Amino acid sequence: MAHPPVPSRLYWPALTLAAAALILAAISLGVAVQQPDSGADPVVIVPTATPVPTGAMWSLGTGGWEGEPYHEWVAVYPTSTLWNILGAPSLRLFDHAPNEPGQDRSFEIGFYKYGPTLYTANHIVEFWIGSGEGGGTLSVIGNDGTGGQLEVRNPTDTDHISLDYRQADRPRISAGKNPLYLAADGGLVSESPHTFARGFDVPPQSGHAGQVRDGWQDGAVTVPTRAVSSGSLVLITPVSEPRGRWWVDAISAGESFTVRSTAPEEAMAFNWLVIN
Repeated sequence: MAHPPVPSRLYWPALTLAAAALILAAISLGVAVQQPDSGADPVVIVPTATPVPTGAMWSLGTGGWEGEPYHEWVAVYPTSTLWNILGAPSLRLFDHAPNEPGQDRSFEIGFYKYGPTLYTANHIVEFWIGSGEGGGTLSVIGNDGTGGQLEVRNPTDTDHISLDYRQADRPRISAGKNPLYLAADGGLVSESPHTFARGFDVPPQSGHAGQVRDGWQDGAVTVPTRAVSSGSLVLITPVSEPRGRWWVDAISAGESFTVRSTAPEEAMAFNWLVIN
């Protein structure tokens, strides 16, 4: 009858080392769970917030310890600079390393009386748009499909220049109360076949244009308009055959201009345009 082989003596050193390792592990575990003999509470280090004397609800910055003032970099405030009411929060970013030392810059996304706003005390804000392929495009359109409008306000916020494309068939550049001046050192160029393909549309109520069909007396007719001044150019376009040779005879600034003819019985109908 066969018997299992008797273990060789070479296995005993390995078994002895394994048993010793188990004993040491048990001793270490027992020491780890024991309370300190001194009875003192363990020391717990609690991080403290850096003082933020800015009034922000949340802030990221550097400094704030003794001898080093706190420099705020990014913060969320409960109010906005232009709308100082709780509940109109703003996100503010600060630049403490400008090209001109001592003149820190800031940029704020917040609210104003009429809606969301971007605010900065810096004299310029730049938009860098595009990936280098064809330039960048700044686009504005209404969410409700009504087109878009851009306005530039005057210093007192009482007038504006408007770029308006809210009517699909009527793109419009306009100024409110004052004349609109166009200036270019190289001149103004139209890419239309004609300088103004449809001519000028001047509303009669502006006082700068109109039509005369009667009113001639003794070879003269006076046209009232407050738009005329001493330096105005008055353009006359006959719409019926004149009976004599006609010209603009006199201008009363802010009141009227007079057209005169060599024919005492003149009855020419004409359109007129005042250019200041």
